[in-house]
Amino acid sequence: MQIELNNLGKTYDGDAWAVRALSLTIPSGSICGLIGPNGAGKSTALRMVATVMDPSAGQVIYDGQAAGDGQALRTTSLRQRIGFLGDGNPLYKHMSPAEYLRFFGQCFGMRGPTLETAIEDVLVTFDLRGKADTPAGALSKGMRQRLLIARCLLHRPGLLILDEPADGLDPRGRSDLRRILADVRARGVTVLISSHILRELDDLCDQVAIMQSGQLVVGGAVDDILDRYEVSRFVYALRIIDGVEAALDVLARHRALVEEQGEHDGLPQLTIQVQGGEPMMADILADLVSHGVRVVTASRVRSRLEDVYDRLSGDRVN
Repeated sequence: MQIELNNLGKTYDGDAWAVRALSLTIPSGSICGLIGPNGAGKSTALRMVATVMDPSAGQVIYDGQAAGDGQALRTTSLRQRIGFLGDGNPLYKHMSPAEYLRFFGQCFGMRGPTLETAIEDVLVTFDLRGKADTPAGALSKGMRQRLLIARCLLHRPGLLILDEPADGLDPRGRSDLRRILADVRARGVTVLISSHILRELDDLCDQVAIMQSGQLVVGGAVDDILDRYEVSRFVYALRIIDGVEAALDVLARHRALVEEQGEHDGLPQLTIQVQGGEPMMADILADLVSHGVRVVTASRVRSRLEDVYDRLSGDRVN
């Protein structure tokens, strides 16, 4: 499902805008990360896309279909194609995972063997099969979070919207979530996911939208954004056979910043930041070799999403 946001806006009091003039296209079958600090308007934007909140301005277009300006498309057929995990979704603590999933499956019109097969599939996918009959109130926080996400995928939606889905998950749970989202994308599902922790989205998203104070700062394909905003940042990883001390002396003379010193594939590695770009790096390499430093590889390190965010905003994201 392709999603288009056209000048989308939301005000709760007619004065201040929680989201303003948000325009973004999310291609079908992609994972789009909505990034920004708490209060940036991420949750409000997601609720409007999920059709649980009407926009005050603009519109959301789903696969080319929309209602009039300022109206969410609230048809049953559309909502059956969306899986939405909002902020603070409650569980019915007396229900077991199997009962909880069966209840919501019935709300989506699922019945009989189709529903039971879908319940079994998501219980296995989210490693909840052994707790299928345990009251949800007795589950750990991580298990409860996995159950909430499982509910969103039960009816096989074409659009999956997740607001801070890693909240409450341990490192293994976060790793499993990344794997599941990659599998969901492989099935052609469009994923819109928000987070204020950029490391959760590294190497996962195809698209990214960075928000500040309710407005879009930058949005588009991750590769394009990284290329656009790393122009003056030249970071290289140097692997050398020997001569670490001599290398550090040479780098100091060229005022290259050593960001990290460690080891990679059994050889010393220096990660350095060069302010003069590629011509400066060429001079440094020549100087290293002339001083007996045996350089094996010198590879440029790309910027990450956090680097882009830091360049665009004075606020800090974890």
